[in-house]
Amino acid sequence: MVYKIVRSLVRWFLHFRFNVTIKGNENIPEGAVILAMNHQTNWDSLLAGTHTPRKMYIMAKESLFRNKFAAWLITEMGAFPVNREKADIKSLKHTLKLLKDKKIFSLFIEGSRSQTEDMQDPKKGIGFIVSKSKAPVVPTYIYGVRNRWGGNAGVIFGRPMYFEGETDYEEISKQVAAGIQKLKENLPT
Repeated sequence: MVYKIVRSLVRWFLHFRFNVTIKGNENIPEGAVILAMNHQTNWDSLLAGTHTPRKMYIMAKESLFRNKFAAWLITEMGAFPVNREKADIKSLKHTLKLLKDKKIFSLFIEGSRSQTEDMQDPKKGIGFIVSKSKAPVVPTYIYGVRNRWGGNAGVIFGRPMYFEGETDYEEISKQVAAGIQKLKENLPT
């Protein structure tokens, strides 16, 4: 109940704040799926998550969970904490369980926000999760979130990518990043 109410309010606010365009929502398959996203601002996960066909789960930095109310709210919305300073086994196990349970899991492949419109190098974590879960990956490009009130912003969900039998985490990460970059390059001007 909390999820549906907050999702509706946030979605309404985002459409009030930006001129929102969503493309490729039909590319998100049923069952386990990983949304691999670029990251520019705090609006990113909200913009993507309020436009997925099912609840989206996402790793969020531990510091966001310090306030009890904020921790409760973002947990209700699908966030769970990750320690970005080290390999967080607990978060990785939770991620793999979400995918085993056929959920939508999303992550920012750059690890942290880019300070420019350019993507940073991807972290190998996406490759690890893809290899272990065998879930399809939907490259997801988020744009325009740095714009002022009324500016154009949106999300493009690309076609699913499959990595059957691939175990090179770095190679998987590079291919996923290339998929996101391709969406950016094909963005209508």
